[in-house]
Amino acid sequence: MKLPISREEAADELREQAASCRRLSRRARTAGGCSALAAVAVQLDDDARRIDPSSEKHWVPGDDK
Repeated sequence: MKLPISREEAADELREQAASCRRLSRRARTAGGCSALAAVAVQLDDDARRIDPSSEKHWVPGDDK
């Protein structure tokens, strides 16, 4: 069983997943796939912001390359 992690670590993991979704969305084969992955990235970023607002990192295009 995995030990509990801090709020900051949980938020960071969600932001890493969001970055991965943004990268995948750029390679999607359909417009629907692209928009679905981008929407998931936004939701993951929102969840990270709610979990730990003090650790928020401002994403700018190119940060997740």
